[in-house]
Amino acid sequence: MKPSTIRILRIALAIVIVGFIASAGYTSLLVFQRQTALKDVGRGNVNWLVAQGPAEFARLQQRISEYQIADSPVDAAEVKLRYDIMMNRLKTLKSDEISKFINASKRNVDTVADLERVLKEVEAQLDTLGDPGVATRLLAIMEPVYPKLARLSADANVWNAQRIADDREGLFRLQWVFTLVAGGLILCGCIFVALLLFHNRLLKRTQEQLHDQDIALQTQNDRFNAALNNMSQGLCLLDAERRVIVYNKRFLELLKLDPDRVAPGTPLSEIVAPELLPQSLDLAIADGEDGDETETPIMPGERIHRFDGMVLAVTHAPMVGGGWVSTFEDVTERQRTQDHIVHMAHHDALTGMPNRLLFWKSAQQATRRLQNSGQPFAILYLDLDRFKEVNDSLGHPVGDALLRQVADSLRSSVSAPDIVARLGGDEFAVLHRCVDNSLASTTELAARLLRAINRPYLIDGNEIVISTSIGVAVAPRDGRDTDELMKNADLALYRAKAEGSSTFNFFAPEIEAALQVRRKLEADLRRGIELEQFELYFQPLVSLSTRRVVSGEALIRWHHPERGMISPGEFIPLAEETGLINALGEWALRRALGQARDWPSGVRVSVNLSPVQFREPGLPELIKRVLEETGFPSNRLDLEITESVLLQNNITNLDALHRLRALGLRIALDDFGTGYSSLSYLQRFPFDKLKIDQSFVRDLESRPESVAIIQSITNLARNLRMATTAEGVETLAQVDIVTAAGCTEAQGYYFNRPMPEADFRALIGKENRELSLV
Repeated sequence: MKPSTIRILRIALAIVIVGFIASAGYTSLLVFQRQTALKDVGRGNVNWLVAQGPAEFARLQQRISEYQIADSPVDAAEVKLRYDIMMNRLKTLKSDEISKFINASKRNVDTVADLERVLKEVEAQLDTLGDPGVATRLLAIMEPVYPKLARLSADANVWNAQRIADDREGLFRLQWVFTLVAGGLILCGCIFVALLLFHNRLLKRTQEQLHDQDIALQTQNDRFNAALNNMSQGLCLLDAERRVIVYNKRFLELLKLDPDRVAPGTPLSEIVAPELLPQSLDLAIADGEDGDETETPIMPGERIHRFDGMVLAVTHAPMVGGGWVSTFEDVTERQRTQDHIVHMAHHDALTGMPNRLLFWKSAQQATRRLQNSGQPFAILYLDLDRFKEVNDSLGHPVGDALLRQVADSLRSSVSAPDIVARLGGDEFAVLHRCVDNSLASTTELAARLLRAINRPYLIDGNEIVISTSIGVAVAPRDGRDTDELMKNADLALYRAKAEGSSTFNFFAPEIEAALQVRRKLEADLRRGIELEQFELYFQPLVSLSTRRVVSGEALIRWHHPERGMISPGEFIPLAEETGLINALGEWALRRALGQARDWPSGVRVSVNLSPVQFREPGLPELIKRVLEETGFPSNRLDLEITESVLLQNNITNLDALHRLRALGLRIALDDFGTGYSSLSYLQRFPFDKLKIDQSFVRDLESRPESVAIIQSITNLARNLRMATTAEGVETLAQVDIVTAAGCTEAQGYYFNRPMPEADFRALIGKENRELSLV
């Protein structure tokens, strides 16, 4: 506490003491004056106290009487208040001050007793005052008491007059007592002065303690300065005018400042770059511009700046009452880590190319350039043809190496402004900045990309030839919105893959129309399965030794109510893509077994299984259940699969094939010779039959090497105890060649086209009749 403050406190206490002594003297004077006044009014004291009883008792009666009247403003609380007042009057009558008067006469005592009794009865019924008849009953009880109270008041007036003379003398004595009390107050004031003097001594001691605390605080400040100067962050405290108040040594080191320039009171704008000021932060946020030297903040409230080869994280926190706390931290390594994370988030880990997210952002920027400057651009979607077969047959490491080489080929085929990205899997995309509004540069780029990818790749001793399909959407011709352009490029890619491998296709409105047709076809297919609009045709398989039909291959046909007969090549791929092949395949199996059940016992039935059906884990159980429900002998059923079943998830699918084989049916490998790994799978699963693809049979008469291939296949099958079927036989010469090559069966238009079940049954019935005539 300051000495001046203590001095003011002493003066104030002295004034208080003087006022206290004056008050004591003035109190004595007032007591004397009051004594003189009491000579005149004192005689009415007992009389007044007793006189209040009849009046208050009458008010209580009045409130009880008004309470029972409907719509009366008097409520139970008002009655209770009057009752409490009357109880206080009773206590007054029983108090020591009036007891002399009450005890002076037995009548007075009886009156007080009657009043107490009546009030107790009233109290007992106050809570039920609202009940009918209670108020009336209380008034009847109270009625006899009022006259007694009035008489008591009159007696008090007489008695009080008698006592006035005696009281007057007592008041004079009281005056002397008050005088003595005043003297005591003066004495107490003196004692209070002594206490104040003692308090002053305590204040002095407190002042000494405060001095000691100042020394301790200075020590603490020194320690704080030591900690401040050893912070890893640079710190600068600014006032409301952005002038330096406090800073630490790290602040000088980070910003390479001379201590002589950074004196307290120096404006921060004179010693640091403008972008490091709190003002520049505010303006940058308001304008929404980061500038070339700012980076993405790492923590909320940070502002990242490039400064003299470092990356600084700068924060400016406002203080209460104005001013700023500014911190500067070297986050070069942290920023480098963040940049790496951002790079990983926007680039493909395998190829180092931009990923789908960064490509989409780049396309967004191209869209804005188109709107601002009219710069046209094109989006090219690329999908590698049959890449999955390479991945499954040669392994994922080989597939990854192939993707990296394809990525290098794409990079070397585009010009500097163009962006190449890997969208995922075997899908790539190119964002091409068109030279002009024509399609010339885009067409030339698409052709260049096809040439770059369609070449042999040598990976781990494997020569891989792969191709790609490309879909192209050009802005603004095919849209001005990024999502719309990417969708249209995808549609164009879908059309390109449908037309065959190694081709590119520009988006056209009819492609989207075709997609709508495809969607309608999908809906019709679902409805067709529900309404069983399908029919099975059967193509005979003929034994080349007997030239008799030994089996019928079930081929599905769709009788569309509007489009008529739809080719399986149109709806089977759609069914596989949508998963409807599972329901369609089950229907075909049931119908085939149900119809073939009545065929001669020597004629088998062949049913094709889609690779999609093998994705269902319960396929063997489904076929077993259908065999049981139709009662068809399992030894007359051939299931035909393609090599793609073995290429995808081969361990699971091989297990399913073994479980199917255990049912007693036969497994045939369809389209043999067109895949990657046919021979390796012949070792792992003992097929019952190999069906030689018709591509080998078609050129038998003109290409001798096809004959050698078929002979090799039949010799291989014979050694593995497998039957062979030549597909696509259309001429007698082809029949003779495949017979001489060793095939056991053949099918094709030479023998018969696929036919309805009734015609197939008639065919085998005719053969049986001819056999019986021989």
